[in-house]
Amino acid sequence: MIGKAIKQIRERRKLTQDDLAKLLGVSRQAICMWEASKRELKASMLNKLAKILKVSVDDIVSSQEVMLIGKRCKKPNGREEKMAKSKMSFSQTSKAAEKTVDFKVMAPNASKVLLAADFTSWDKKSIPMRKEKNGLWKTEVSLKPGKYQYKFIVDGQWWNDPDNSAKIANALGSVNSLKEVTL
Repeated sequence: MIGKAIKQIRERRKLTQDDLAKLLGVSRQAICMWEASKRELKASMLNKLAKILKVSVDDIVSSQEVMLIGKRCKKPNGREEKMAKSKMSFSQTSKAAEKTVDFKVMAPNASKVLLAADFTSWDKKSIPMRKEKNGLWKTEVSLKPGKYQYKFIVDGQWWNDPDNSAKIANALGSVNSLKEVTL
C-alpha cells in the first residue's frame, strides 16, 4: 500500500505527520488520510512528497510487497528471472545500493536544527532533525556510496559538524563537513 510506504519512509526520516504536513503545505489530517490509504494522492502531490522525503516516486509506489509464485518477472534492474515461491519487496532491490547514514549534533539550547547538504540542494530542501531529551539532534538519510558535503543549520546559524574532522573547501571560501559513505 502506498500509505504504508509513506508512513515508513516518513518515520525513517524521523518526521512527524505535522513536520511533513508543514513541508508539503497541507494539513496533518491529509497526511493521516494518505497513510491510512483513505484518500487518493494526486500525481503532483506524489512528486512533491517524493522530493521532500528524498526518494523516488517509484520507491513510494512500488514498495508494496508482492507474491511471486513460479512466474517469470522483470525486476527493477531489468533482469528477467524465474522466481520460486517467495515474498519480496521491489524497494529492497532498488535500495540495495544505499546505506542508512546517521547525522547528529549536540545543541541542547537550540529550538530548530536542519541538515543541509549537497544531497538536499543545501538550504532549499534541508532535512529537519529531531531533538532527544539530552539535547542531541539526530536524523537518518539513505545515501548511495560516495562523498557528501554537509552542514547543520542551528537556529539559523550554519555549523560544521564538530564531531567530524573531515572537511572540504567550498565555492564560498568556507569549509563544509565531509561524509564518505561506503557499503
